[in-house]
Order: sequence, then structure tokens, then C-alpha cells
Amino acid sequence: MKKKIISKGMAMLFLVSALAGCGSADSGKTTAPAGSAPESSTAVGETAGTGTEKSGPKTITMAMVSAWDTLVPFDTTSSYSDTVLDMVFDKLVYLKQDGTYEPRLADSWEMSDDNKVLTVHLNENAKWQDGQPVTADDVVFTCKVYGSPTVLAVRQNNVSPFAGFKESDDSLQVEAVDSHTVKFTCAQPTNMDFLFFIKFRDIYILPKHLLGDTPLDKIRESSYWEKPVGSGPCVYESQISGERIEFAANKDYYLKSPDWDRFVVKVVATPSLLSGLMNNEIDILAGNVASLPLSDWDMAKQQQNLVCESTKTVGYQYMAINTSKDYLPAKVRQAINMAINREAIVNGLLKGQGEAAFSPFSKEHKYYNDVVNVGLNTDKAKELLKEAGWDGSHELVFSVPTGNTIREQAAVIIQQNLQEIGIKTKIESADFAAHLTKVRNGEFDLGLIGSGGSPDPSECVINFKPDHINNFSHLSDWTIYDTGAAGEQAFSFEDRKVSYDKYQGLLTEQVPFCFLYFQNNLFAHNKRIENIKDNQDYSQLNRDVWNWTVTE
Repeated sequence: MKKKIISKGMAMLFLVSALAGCGSADSGKTTAPAGSAPESSTAVGETAGTGTEKSGPKTITMAMVSAWDTLVPFDTTSSYSDTVLDMVFDKLVYLKQDGTYEPRLADSWEMSDDNKVLTVHLNENAKWQDGQPVTADDVVFTCKVYGSPTVLAVRQNNVSPFAGFKESDDSLQVEAVDSHTVKFTCAQPTNMDFLFFIKFRDIYILPKHLLGDTPLDKIRESSYWEKPVGSGPCVYESQISGERIEFAANKDYYLKSPDWDRFVVKVVATPSLLSGLMNNEIDILAGNVASLPLSDWDMAKQQQNLVCESTKTVGYQYMAINTSKDYLPAKVRQAINMAINREAIVNGLLKGQGEAAFSPFSKEHKYYNDVVNVGLNTDKAKELLKEAGWDGSHELVFSVPTGNTIREQAAVIIQQNLQEIGIKTKIESADFAAHLTKVRNGEFDLGLIGSGGSPDPSECVINFKPDHINNFSHLSDWTIYDTGAAGEQAFSFEDRKVSYDKYQGLLTEQVPFCFLYFQNNLFAHNKRIENIKDNQDYSQLNRDVWNWTVTE
């Protein structure tokens, strides 16, 4: 018997198999298209097209705190970029934080009894924004671009489970059965939910009829990226680098014709979010990439024009430690982990709107193992430093990205915590894109980064793969990755739990990351925007904007 899921039902995430990648590649080759922007922040500007107009087009203005870095879907790992990419392009399914997923471009699907062949049936009504039908050939083309050894996409690992991966530009075993059916053949038995929830999360389907004639080594240079045509609910119109990007509604969107006419995404500095909402310059926050600061939360809840909601998320903040530095051996990293006062961050900075993190899993997560909870133990931390021969002569380079006020303030607390055990640090701040480049190049000792997280326990495993672009801690030891990857390939909760217990133990022993905190999302939107699903789903990098409605 084949396991089948019909389009009208939701597919439960079994959490019994997992990711070989979180959506990046083994190579960091990236070229931004014309008109793309580095991450930055700007205050709310006085620009036309706010969502408050009482006549003319219905416009929704959504804010996020940093800018997209590219409009090339296979060449980013930025949640800010994913926010806009998800509007232009379609993914196969709509992901939910509760571990379920719903049809989007994929209308139904089934996995073979041997768990090696996934067959996906596409929605036959889907069309590109130029009127051409979306077909199985587009899905095959997209997957082969992602996996091409010539392209070396940042998100190459998204197609790593499939047979033929990286053998040649045409070897990937993804094929069109007919015009609306795609067959994915895995190299080994693979859990279907792992594919949808983790691997397909970052695969945006591209139009073969517009890009297929472009040589793969020239695909980043195509003029297509200057004004990309997708199959999503938003039609790209224009952008001001680092500030705003504007869309028209795709009134022919196959899932639902949007009620609104125009959609604007603005980059707004965190301190300016509330004023923008109060002044009707912003209609809605972009969830995981725009949360109200805690200092504004009480005032926000008092505003008659706003709907406000604090929700738990699976997203977390962590501090990568550069394990390639000989003066940062395991015992020093363990000491750093024990010295951080996470409760001071949660209670002081977050005002209780969050939870201390000691692993990628919150305490409510079914795979959480309390072995990771090292607590706050400065005496033990000092002992470990003494055993490691730490003499205090090194001043650690502490790289901190701008744009997230709480994270920047947390850096100061961590700096003070480390000073108390005899570790000096120098905070170096930069916009997120520059910071990420610095971390990837190993030009740091400590570096703060955030993750959107996932209900699936395999989400973070790829970050410990030594040859991966997101090996932020510059690990050379494969043990953590191999242990986590074993959990990805298990097919029962019990078997996976064994692997992920070991995985968490290794994270605590080797400390490539110091996990810091889970922060509630302080979400708000104008009451004129209705029919908004649970904003927790935004952490899974999708928004059902086609269902949003505007009332005047």
C-alpha cells in the first residue's frame, strides 16, 4: 500500500525522520542581482502608498527590521529575503509551526512503501504571472538548478536527499511523470515529512520557460532577476535598495484572488515599529522578522487601532564560538556556556516574554533532553578556565549584528558575564550581511546569530557539517553532525530520541554554540487587516497573504 495524503487534508509531521540540510549549500558562491540590497535598517519614511488610503487601491504595508539580501531564491539563507521571496514564488506546501503542513503548489502527494520515491501532484490551476501554466517541468528544472555542481547554489543541500545529487548538472533523480506530476527518488529511505517540512521549505519553484535557455554558469546574470516573474500571490514591481519593495496583487492567483490591490514591504528600524503602527504608516508586522520591542508592548496593547498578540516561537538566538581558534578549546567553550546569565536576559531584557535556551529545543519540545541545562555556574566556569590554562591575555572578538535591539543588549550582558570569569571581549557591530560574511570567513571569536527554528529536531544539524556554508563555529570534527544526521534517518520517535539525546550531549560537551534564549514574538497589526492566520506560522517562512483582507 502507498501512503497518500489528499489535497484537502493537513499532513501531520510525524517527527520520525529528518533533515540532511536546513536550506543551504556546500558552497557559498553568491551574486546579488541588480537592484538587490544589503541588510540594513531605516526608520519609517514618508513615502507614498501607505496602507491608510481611504480611496484608490487597497494597500497593505508590512514592516520587517532588516532588508533582503537578494531576490535569487537559491542564493540566500536570510529570513528577510525569504519574507519577500515567499510572496513572489510558490513552494510546494504551506508549513505550520504546530508540525502540520497544507497544500500550496502541491495538491496531493504519496510516498512509496520503501520510503524512497515521493510522488507529488501539482495544482493544475497554477499559473505563472505571465499566464503560462506551472508544470512538472518547472519543478524538475528548479531542483536541478538548486543541485547543480555548476551553479553551486547556497541552498544546494535542499536537494541532497535525492539520488544523483552533485554527480552532474542533469543527474538529480527528480523527473516529470506528466505535466502535473513529479517523482522524487531518494538515495535512501527518507521520511516524507522531513522532505516537506525541512528540505522543501526553502525551495521556491522557478519558471523554466523564462530561465531554461540560460546557461547554468550564467544563471545569476540573467536579466530575469531584475524583475522576477513568479507564480505567487504578489507581482514584483519595484524596490528601493534596503528600504522598500512593492508588489501588485496577482488577481489570478490559483489559491485565491487577493482582496487587496497592492502590497508594500518596508524596512523599519525596531524602535520605529510602534510609531509606524500608531500613525497607520504600517499595517502589519512581518512576524519572525519584525517583533515589537518590549519597551513598547504595553503602549501597543492600549492602541484602539491595533490587534496585539504575544506568541511562543521555535526561533532562538545563539552565540557561535570559533572552534578553529587554538585558544578556544572545549573547556574554555564550556566555561563560556556556564558563565552566561540567561535568566538575566529573559527576565531583564525580555521581561519574561521568552525562555532560556540551552539547545535548539525548548523545554516543551518532545526531543528536549535536560542534560543540556548547564545553568549559571561561574565557579565551575572559572575552574574550567584554570584547567584549560586560560591566562586572560586574549581579548575575544565578539561580532554582533545590528538591527535587533534585544540581541544587541544581550551582547552587553554576555560581555559582562564573561568579564566576571576573566574573559575579555571586544564587541564589533556590523549590519547583518557584513556580520554574516565575517563569521563565515572565521574573522571572529564569538558571534551572535538567530534561527527561525523548526518543530523538527533536525533543523540545526546542518550547522555542524564541517564542509557546509553555515558551519558558523568552523568545526572540523564530524561527530556532532553525524550523530544528528543519524536521527534524521530514523523512522520512529524512540529511535530518533536516542540519536537526538546523544546529539544534545555532544553539543553540551563540545559547545560549538551557546544557545541563549527563545523570544516570544510580539506581533501587532491594524484592525483593518483581517483574516490573518496564527502568526506563529511566520517562523516557518510563509504567510498566506492571499487570504488577508482589508476593510476601510
